[in-house]
Amino acid sequence: MEKCPVCKEQKKGKYWCSACKAVFVCPNPNCETKISSRGVEACPRCGLIFLDYIDKRKMYRICPKCKKRQGLSEIQCKHCKYYFQCPTCGHRVPSTSMLTCPRCATNLRR
Repeated sequence: MEKCPVCKEQKKGKYWCSACKAVFVCPNPNCETKISSRGVEACPRCGLIFLDYIDKRKMYRICPKCKKRQGLSEIQCKHCKYYFQCPTCGHRVPSTSMLTCPRCATNLRR
C-alpha cells in the first residue's frame, strides 16, 4: 500500500484514502476521472457526490437547476425535469438554460 499524500497514512486505496477521506480518482466505473484538487465534494465530470459514495455506497448527484439529489443513472431530474443528458444521443447537457441538444438539436423542453 502507498502512503496518502494528504495525511501520510498507509491507508491509501485506489480511489480514496480511508483515513482522511481524500478522493484521488472518481469511484464511478464509467467515469474514473483523476481528482487533482483537494476538498472537492463532487466529481467535476459526472457529478458523483463523494461523501454519499464513501459513507453509504450510494451514487447520487445534485441537480444544477433545483439542487435536489438525483440518482446518477437518471437522464432527467424527477423534480424539475432538467435533462442531464440528451435523451436521443446521450450527449451531456452543459447548461440549465439549454433548449436544444448542442450535438443533435433535440428539443429539451418537455
